[in-house]
Amino acid sequence: MLLTLVSVGVTSCGNYDDEPTNFDIVGTWQVKAVDDDGEAYENLVQFTKNGKWHSVEIYYEFDETDVDVEHGTYSVSGNKVIVTYTDDGHSISQTFNYEVKGDKLMLSYLDYPVVITYIRVNDSVIERYL
Repeated sequence: MLLTLVSVGVTSCGNYDDEPTNFDIVGTWQVKAVDDDGEAYENLVQFTKNGKWHSVEIYYEFDETDVDVEHGTYSVSGNKVIVTYTDDGHSISQTFNYEVKGDKLMLSYLDYPVVITYIRVNDSVIERYL
């Protein structure tokens, strides 16, 4: 999986107990690229105001398209975003460094020196897969 995101810290304010502490990451983000095997792929990631997270990976191989959808929760703490999801019945958490600059989201694994840059897109781009 290119990306999968989890929860670290949540703010508690009145009726907004489930909201993450940083709102700059909220929205839908997209990256299009070519993997090491020369195959095109697209990754859509959505962070909602209530701490939900969705990821859609689309692989374009010759005449077919393969779509993988994951759901989970996330939280933020400083410049870290933690995503949690279930894979084959096992709960998995991953922590990423993140930075938002305008319409760009930069994510990187804590122990891997590659930064993935996403562009903010309209929520409707991911909603057709959810």
